[in-house]
Amino acid sequence: MPRNDRGVALLIVLLVTALLIALIFEFSYATRISLNSAINFRDSQRAYFLARSGIYAFINYGDKLRDTYIPQGEWGVVPIISDGDTQVMIKWENEQGKIPISIVTRNNDAYGMLSQLFSLKQIDQSVLDNQIAVKNNFYLASELHAILNKDEDYLKVAPYVTVSPVPARQININTASAEVLQSLCRSLGKDDGVVGMIISQRSSKPYAKKEEIPLTPGMDSLVATYLDVASSYFTVYSYATVGGYTKQIDAIVKGKEISYWRAL
Repeated sequence: MPRNDRGVALLIVLLVTALLIALIFEFSYATRISLNSAINFRDSQRAYFLARSGIYAFINYGDKLRDTYIPQGEWGVVPIISDGDTQVMIKWENEQGKIPISIVTRNNDAYGMLSQLFSLKQIDQSVLDNQIAVKNNFYLASELHAILNKDEDYLKVAPYVTVSPVPARQININTASAEVLQSLCRSLGKDDGVVGMIISQRSSKPYAKKEEIPLTPGMDSLVATYLDVASSYFTVYSYATVGGYTKQIDAIVKGKEISYWRAL
């Protein structure tokens, strides 16, 4: 063979081998990317449906979860679903322990309570008189945020108001905060000294029947007509983490009906 042709076959073999190795690495990398994407999608979907199951667990077993496992305003594990590496957490709030702003109109019961809440929290009453009282049908609490002048004012009242269509005369005596009870008493022109008695009594033994409410020491008969022990509307927060994914779902439920749903 001519001297200048020596080693050409070896170079061709090395070049083809290098190309094959590059293709193998490229295929392997693409396969790993696809596999990781599939795993991430699986974990994301699993976390979503687990969080969703927390909402439906509350709908179907709410009485037992509220009374036995998870107090209001605290995150707790749902024992029906959680097992092993799967853990679903929920938190719930009784919307009938709050002031309904979806029905606020000038000089109605909800307006009176909201006005007194503003006074308790030292918020400018002109905001209420000039804007809130003429706006009906708040569908989201963020709408209240939009018309208040300061973020800190919204944060002061947000825990005590609800946009759920709950009756103003059915405030739940077992879950209403001291601020809501004080606002109720003052809106009716009554002394709010009974609020301390209510909180003390329900902490040791919650009210089981509406007929027990007037028996509270110092209870005014008019105030008692605005209080109840039953509740229909609840806000439920549920989240689950699988792998590196956390999904949260917020919902407002009434019985087995869902009136609001947001997935994060």
